Amino acid sequence: MPSKFKLPIIDVSPFTTDSSDRAAKLEVAKQIHKACRDVGFFYLTGHNIPQEIMDKTLKLGYEFFHLPDEEKFNYSITKQDNARGYQRLGEGVTKYQKDWNEALDFYKPVPRTHPLALKKLPIGGENQWPEKPSEFRAVFNEYKDYMLRLGDQVMRAIALSLGLEENFFNKFLDDCFWVMRISGYPDLRSASGKDRVGFSLGEHTDYGLLTFLNQDDTKGALQVQTSDGDWINADPLQGAFVVNICDMLNVWTNNIYKSTLHRVVHKGDSYRVTVPFFYEPNYDAKVEPLEACLQIDPVKHHEPIIFGEHLLKKVSGNFEIIDHNFL
Repeated sequence: MPSKFKLPIIDVSPFTTDSSDRAAKLEVAKQIHKACRDVGFFYLTGHNIPQEIMDKTLKLGYEFFHLPDEEKFNYSITKQDNARGYQRLGEGVTKYQKDWNEALDFYKPVPRTHPLALKKLPIGGENQWPEKPSEFRAVFNEYKDYMLRLGDQVMRAIALSLGLEENFFNKFLDDCFWVMRISGYPDLRSASGKDRVGFSLGEHTDYGLLTFLNQDDTKGALQVQTSDGDWINADPLQGAFVVNICDMLNVWTNNIYKSTLHRVVHKGDSYRVTVPFFYEPNYDAKVEPLEACLQIDPVKHHEPIIFGEHLLKKVSGNFEIIDHNFL
């Protein structure tokens, strides 16, 4: 029997409009606390990001994925650092199983003196910006700036939800190692033969801090697991982001806030496009259970983690590199 559970809708405008109404902020923080504790996913409204740019990122993503393969392969992750750039269908893997989507990844730029660059490690290279569509880079850079601001604002709300000062997390986020992905999902039923797979994107938790998902109007694709084990759809809601908390917030809160399993199963005639923005801690941020959360549960469920080391380990296992020389 289908679950009756629905993701909550939270209006965060008291945090995005520079409101001085502390009571309104505390009410939002209370709603976020419940959502993060109970399911780890919610719809976010009142974000103050123009619908026009949200729509434009989806449109540009669609146009890029419908370029000829040889043009997309010019931006392959294999031509950079095996992380930044384009991944073709079947190149991404989740829990060692092939996924059926294509994607284009961008990360916070790193200087040549950064350990990632000096050691030529994954994510230590440079972003590969497509020349087509022509406005791609400008639009996504503008969008990235909007999302960094929103991430800061939501983390202020989360700080209050934990009984902390609004600016508590600033020192961990003032050099946010952001990640921005554009994902394209053809009909899962189009995979055949050796490419036949069970999921467009296998079940997983996100390994950063917060994910803000901008998605097109495709329904029945994104699925979230509830606490009772049911899978529910997180269908698009006009003008809203789907937000989920990730592994680092799970660690900081000592499991009080859930990093929830989710997956994508797209079986429809449309080509689905999403733009997830991953708002992350600083690369060198040390993440460990907070004292405020240990007062609720004194058993420490996690050891300290350096976010960048955790990220590098995860990214290194994300792809099954495919030879493109068949073209």
